[in-house]
Amino acid sequence: MKRFLLKLVLLIALIAILDILCGFFFQRLTKSAIGGDTARNEYIANKVEAPILIFGSSRAIHHYDPKIFKDTLGINCYNCGQDGMGIILFYGRYKMITKRYIPQLIIYDILAEFDIEENDNYSYLTWLKPYYQNDGIDSIFWKVEPKERYKMISQMYRYNGKILQILIDNVKNIREESYGYRPGKGIINYDVTKETKSPIIKVDSLKIYFMEKFIQDCKHNKTQLIFTLSPFYSGDENVHQSYLAIYELAKKYNIPIISHYNDEDIVYRKDLFSDSYHMNYMGAEIYSKKIALEIKDIDKKQHK
Repeated sequence: MKRFLLKLVLLIALIAILDILCGFFFQRLTKSAIGGDTARNEYIANKVEAPILIFGSSRAIHHYDPKIFKDTLGINCYNCGQDGMGIILFYGRYKMITKRYIPQLIIYDILAEFDIEENDNYSYLTWLKPYYQNDGIDSIFWKVEPKERYKMISQMYRYNGKILQILIDNVKNIREESYGYRPGKGIINYDVTKETKSPIIKVDSLKIYFMEKFIQDCKHNKTQLIFTLSPFYSGDENVHQSYLAIYELAKKYNIPIISHYNDEDIVYRKDLFSDSYHMNYMGAEIYSKKIALEIKDIDKKQHK
């Protein structure tokens, strides 16, 4: 019996040592990545210093060209958008960023599916896992999924599902991007059925909790926050019904909302869209110039 217990203890110790070593190895690889989402996520978490930041889903990545914002507003801009992600990730990113510096302006491209609607909130923790040890990040995990506090004891668990990507991102950069912006390519080649009414959105109280915390932190840090709704191909006249929760928060905290969701100069032009959700680089250029000028006007009015 004693021999069995000794072997069991040694096995557990070996597993723990391997877990720590592998975790350290992939932590180093995360920091040394030369491209892809691994390098991008590391840059946003620990290095970005731009006064203007873009937050939001893939629509943020493809719709906001930082060079145009820099040319119009006169200060550097970086696009922190992330495919399929919403407020749970971006609240965490803001917490990490503000440990190093305070951004002057955040432009947040809102998408109901990821910022309002009830769905699998656990999936939004993916890009925060490697930074679980950073101040304030662990509490986000506990709020989303309390059992994560036990799983995150494992160093390797923090890189689960990303190992192959981390390895690839250390070998080559397979994505074209400029200051975080990824220009969309191609032109939509199919017809889109126009929605006659907006889908019923089941509001996620947890997402609204994090959105309100994010707004409060921006107010406390004196980070100017602007919500935006960028164009969808063919638009949707009833879309604002899906965003009532955001409009209510914006009204409560006096946050400007700029909506180009139904911008007729853009939404009916197939040549400006790569698919119904995303503009290509030509659409992004037109939209970025428009909204940068609108933000410049807002800034002028606020500083009169």
